[in-house]
Amino acid sequence: MSRMRSKWFVLIALLLAFAVFGAACASQDDTPGAEPDDAEIQEGGTVVVGAEQEPSGGLNIDLVCCTLAWGAWIQSPVLGGAYSVQPDFSYAPGLIEADAEITEDPFTVTYTIREEAQWNDGTPVSADDFVFTWETVMDENNQMASTAGYDKIDDAEVIDEKTVKFNFSEPYAAYKDLFTPVYPKHAIEGENFNKVWNKCWCDGDGNAVGNGPFLFDSYKKGAELTLVRNDNYWGNVAHLDSIVFRFLPETNTEIQALRGGEVDMIYPQPQLELVDLTTQPDIVLEASPSTTWEHVDIQLGKNGHPALKELAVRQALAYSIDRDAIVSQLFKDLAPDLEPLHNTIYMQNQGEYQDNWSQYSHDPAKAQELLEGAGCTKGNDGIYECNGERLSFEFTSTSGNALRELTFEVMQEQVKESGIELKSAFGDAAVVFGNKVLVAGNFDLFLFAWVGDPDPAGSVEIWKCEGSQNFTGYCNEEATEFLEASDTYLDNAQRAEALNAADALMSEDVPTIPMYQKPTILAYNTKVHGLVDNPTQSGFAWNAEEWWIEQ
Repeated sequence: MSRMRSKWFVLIALLLAFAVFGAACASQDDTPGAEPDDAEIQEGGTVVVGAEQEPSGGLNIDLVCCTLAWGAWIQSPVLGGAYSVQPDFSYAPGLIEADAEITEDPFTVTYTIREEAQWNDGTPVSADDFVFTWETVMDENNQMASTAGYDKIDDAEVIDEKTVKFNFSEPYAAYKDLFTPVYPKHAIEGENFNKVWNKCWCDGDGNAVGNGPFLFDSYKKGAELTLVRNDNYWGNVAHLDSIVFRFLPETNTEIQALRGGEVDMIYPQPQLELVDLTTQPDIVLEASPSTTWEHVDIQLGKNGHPALKELAVRQALAYSIDRDAIVSQLFKDLAPDLEPLHNTIYMQNQGEYQDNWSQYSHDPAKAQELLEGAGCTKGNDGIYECNGERLSFEFTSTSGNALRELTFEVMQEQVKESGIELKSAFGDAAVVFGNKVLVAGNFDLFLFAWVGDPDPAGSVEIWKCEGSQNFTGYCNEEATEFLEASDTYLDNAQRAEALNAADALMSEDVPTIPMYQKPTILAYNTKVHGLVDNPTQSGFAWNAEEWWIEQ
């Protein structure tokens, strides 16, 4: 479905009203996730989740191989961090007892860990675990997806078992996104971090390890992954015995599995077929505006199509795509008020949002003018050729995703009018998001979504020159200066000014084409209770200990 971002932005208010789901959401209560007054919690049982993607490359979501959003969502009840991102996009203390204490000059962050916080074997979550996490992330032998923020820490001071202070070389505005999750020093110290969590969240001997309400139980590759209740959880012990994540990568399959009772809930990407679920009385369907945005990345590195290195070609491509028509066609029933996104860092419902990309309205004549101005010539088949390179691009995305397949078909016809050809290169999510395609930059155009936490810092590593999640090969030195400076600004207005300046430069360079801000969809059987969607990187399983099922 989507690629996880390390960090993201603070969302200030909700934007979209998904009217089509109103009746369905009200079947229990007007508040999503609220319980009927007479509901009596039942202990035990299993909830089966239809998982749209299987974690690719392994279960260690902090490695560059494995940052799929579904991996993060499945892991969330197992390994907690310093902070927990809430459904309203605020940050609440997780493993720490209160907000971290900071000083600005010099910049330091001091964490006081909850006295009761412990690992499942009874070992306390300690200051040493926080220091070990920092050292593990910064170990050059580990193939980390990102070291952002951790690389600004100069040293650590263990004050006592439950208190640790980190001294930074400069301010880091997104410090609340650090130490999520925290690693168990006593369980994995000395192990190869690139391998120890490939198949389970375990210690070196294969014993499950965690500080959350659930623990790893089993993983049948290509089929399902099971979590079981952590009876030694330091917080509220879970009601359920287990949660099974059954991998159903095809849109219609997961919808039919929910409809037929084979799974109890799904968390699909927005799909037109979901509208029919609102008529089924035993299914609740909720939608929430999220920190997820769909886009088309353009490969500018050595492995992409040579013509895409030409600015005129990228701009022509942007003018060729009718984003308004695509959004209208895809979401007229699901989210009729949805509009194209015109920023790659902030969402439409943020006060910091600036409209930097709206110049790319659908204009095939403008696209052809740009191409011909760059010396390109149209062939007999109507497709342009630039510097000996035919404008025929492979279009990569996730197979089995009906909405993306429809997007490709519509887009293919739109750009053909401007003399550009798109060829399908769809593949399994585990493959296209893995080391050989997206991470390696082996694509021309790639349609996918970033999923993130409520802080804009994740955009820095995506768009700066040689950023750890910059898979496009894009590099603008001036934009990079703005991006890197933004991380050091503790004043939000100053930070937003820098990030919007970077985004404005990117809108001229066109390394990507923003499409729209996606709603998250949570659909479940009415026998499941306690569900509250968290439309951030934390995902739907953020409060899994509160789930229960009628038996």
